[in-house]
Amino acid sequence: MQEVSQAWKDAQKKHFVPEAFVEITMNVGDPESQADASASDNGHEDYSNSSELTSTVTPAPEKFLTFEGGMWVLDGSFVALENGQLAAGQGYVGNTICDDNGFFADVIPTITISFSKVFTDLIPGVTITWSNTYEEFAKKFRITAFANGEQTYQGEFEGSDVVSIVYADIDNYDTIKVEVLEWCLPQRRARIENILVGIIKTYKKSDLMNYQHKSTVDPLSAELPDEEITFKVKNLNGEYNPDNPTGAEKYLMERQTLEVRYGYSISGKKEYISAGTFFMSEWETPQNGIEATFKARNFVEYMSDKYSGPNAGTLYDIASSAFEQSGLPKMKDETDRWYIDEKLKNIDVPDGLDLSQYTNAEVLQYVANAACCTIRQDRLGMVRIEPLADGQTDYLIGKFVSYENSEISLTKQLKAVNVNDGQYVLSVGPIGETQPIDNPLISDSQAPVVAQWAADYLVNRKILSGSYRADPRLDPLDRVINQNNFSENVVLITEIEFTFNGAFDGSYEGRAGV
Repeated sequence: MQEVSQAWKDAQKKHFVPEAFVEITMNVGDPESQADASASDNGHEDYSNSSELTSTVTPAPEKFLTFEGGMWVLDGSFVALENGQLAAGQGYVGNTICDDNGFFADVIPTITISFSKVFTDLIPGVTITWSNTYEEFAKKFRITAFANGEQTYQGEFEGSDVVSIVYADIDNYDTIKVEVLEWCLPQRRARIENILVGIIKTYKKSDLMNYQHKSTVDPLSAELPDEEITFKVKNLNGEYNPDNPTGAEKYLMERQTLEVRYGYSISGKKEYISAGTFFMSEWETPQNGIEATFKARNFVEYMSDKYSGPNAGTLYDIASSAFEQSGLPKMKDETDRWYIDEKLKNIDVPDGLDLSQYTNAEVLQYVANAACCTIRQDRLGMVRIEPLADGQTDYLIGKFVSYENSEISLTKQLKAVNVNDGQYVLSVGPIGETQPIDNPLISDSQAPVVAQWAADYLVNRKILSGSYRADPRLDPLDRVINQNNFSENVVLITEIEFTFNGAFDGSYEGRAGV
């Protein structure tokens, strides 16, 4: 469950919740080229670092005292540079100062973005963050693209804000140059904090005609986690029509990153929580339609290739190889987008394995199941293989938010758990059904452990489901209190759905007693 303020929790206890919001930010570009990009310049101050420019991490740098015009401010808002200090987040700071008219007379500050190969997928432009810190920007600048030394694009633009979104069709490039022709203030250095190969498109509440978020996690890792968002946006102007030569449909590609957040207006301010990181999977943009529909999913989008890593070692070794092979993009801090519990380093896989027939996704599912762990993607976009956490949340699904009792069903009684068709059979009761577990990564020594773990979960037969006035901070694998006319149950949520049409509504399913 996501952390929120007490004011958020209090608002959920009222008959009328505050105004709700959904915001979707789409990175429209080529994730592969952005990951491949590296930056250099034609002259910078010693404390700056142009290599930061193409990073997805953009920390807020401090304001430093310099001898530029108006930059020696002694009110405590600026700090002094120490000798040899490399200032994180400054990005590029040029070593030439513009004249009184903002022009650079001798050397035009130039940033060169280089790639290891020629990229041919169409990108819609470039997004440049000049200097959020000092609230300065280039008034005029030029962007040029090259492929194998030949110019493939050039355009001059005017800036009016600290972020410049340049719309330009670039589809053949291994080098992109940004030249600063005029700065917004006299006697200043050119500053650039970030360059994105692509553009940022944000859809807010007023743009959305429909929104749905489904998420399912199997506590036994018998299935892969399934998480998907579907949303519809207005297409009245034909922006997403496939035959529109100036439309945005041609920029869409699989695995573009979408960041989603949910919020409420609380005490006059908007409070947001992350809804997750998703990767574009499909879209529908009918030529004569008034809507464009998009779908994005979790990390499984990257996991369809056949596994080609080692077939021996520990479960940790196998999982690491599957993740590395998948090509998942890095987190914003440039770290790997996965976490594997350390206990997997102590669990060996069986001898004589051949995992080449399985996809990376299937291998990771088998790893989690063999280690008695869950596999899921958290709201920061991190894929986690770890044991199910203990503890209970403070959330109550009762009549106040549901208006009706949960539907209750009972699974069949559990007679036994059969691992790999007789490798190990755990007897549980005199009658009922036998639960099979088929997993090539379960060794002889691990089979009794997995069987007991599965039995401990499956003997809890009561499944509860229902609809409710959704609080979007709830996640699968949260334990919540479910209350009806006759009893109160602690329920492990396994499936949840949020819909948004101006307000949040939802449904859930879970198993009691776990």
